[in-house]
Amino acid sequence: MAINEYLIADLARSYHVLNTYQELFNHVKYALGGREIGVQSKFELHAIVSELICNYYSGECTLKAKLVDCFIKKDVVAAFEMSVNNSRVDFLTVNGDTRSYEIKSSLDNLTKLSKQVSDYEKVFDYNYVVINEKHLAGVEKLIPKHYGILINQEGNLFEYKSSKLNNNLDSFVQLSLLTKKELSSYFTRKDISAEEILVNFEPEEINDLFKAILKKRYTRKWEFVRSHASSIMPVDYQFFFNHNIQPQIIYS
Repeated sequence: MAINEYLIADLARSYHVLNTYQELFNHVKYALGGREIGVQSKFELHAIVSELICNYYSGECTLKAKLVDCFIKKDVVAAFEMSVNNSRVDFLTVNGDTRSYEIKSSLDNLTKLSKQVSDYEKVFDYNYVVINEKHLAGVEKLIPKHYGILINQEGNLFEYKSSKLNNNLDSFVQLSLLTKKELSSYFTRKDISAEEILVNFEPEEINDLFKAILKKRYTRKWEFVRSHASSIMPVDYQFFFNHNIQPQIIYS
């Protein structure tokens, strides 16, 4: 069966995990060029949507699904869309170190990459750009030497360039990303300010506590995705990370 990738792109833009049965049916029928579809359940429609998007759409949500699949069985805590200054890192992992993953799909441009790189290297131990191969030459010109590159090629991610330890962490920026409650829980005094922390703690201590706080912040949400991964459509990983709802409630 021939697949029209433009119709699949329309499907990716119009699909939402909370679509009704009729909306899903219409989306799938349109994406398949109006062909009759012999499906019986809402679950089947979600499965078709996820398969079409993950196999034939080259946008950000597909690459996020591939990153989740890479880490779902590893001893890390992961998260989506963390704000860092005026940027939002697409995906991150934390355990003994922090790692950022900024996605540049075939549908993206590189206009914001320099600013994003500058923000992320102030915060994370290791940093990667996850790209469609068409961006390789442009990305190599824009990223620091310590940045790594993952390339999406023929439906798989492979490490084109490994990330090196980042020595440009900024403790003040790290602290600015934490809530008052997180600061008071980990830095001994409830009224402690970022300025006081910078005086009383070494950068290495701040980075260690920053990692511990992120791990605690995201563990519950990530563990929900891990424990229900076999029941979640890959295109919906981020929704279930943000909203820990039983998949069967959504898909039935």
